Amino acid sequence: MKLFDIKWISTSLLIGGATALALKIEHFEYCFPIFVIAHTILAYEFSVKHKNLPLFIQNCYFIGLNSVGAYIWLVR
Repeated sequence: MKLFDIKWISTSLLIGGATALALKIEHFEYCFPIFVIAHTILAYEFSVKHKNLPLFIQNCYFIGLNSVGAYIWLVR
């Protein structure tokens, strides 16, 4: 196991954001940009490093979905 693995950062962001969103912690709307960052990291990992098209597409979908969530909760 590598000492530093960016996938662990992404996993931590996803777990933390999902927990904050589920518990409706104050300012939970900021979870959506966190999700976009985490899924962007994973999309890069699955497309460039692992060449896994299904997981790349899945993460691209979540990038779009969470971008809409960020727009609704933070901009509108």
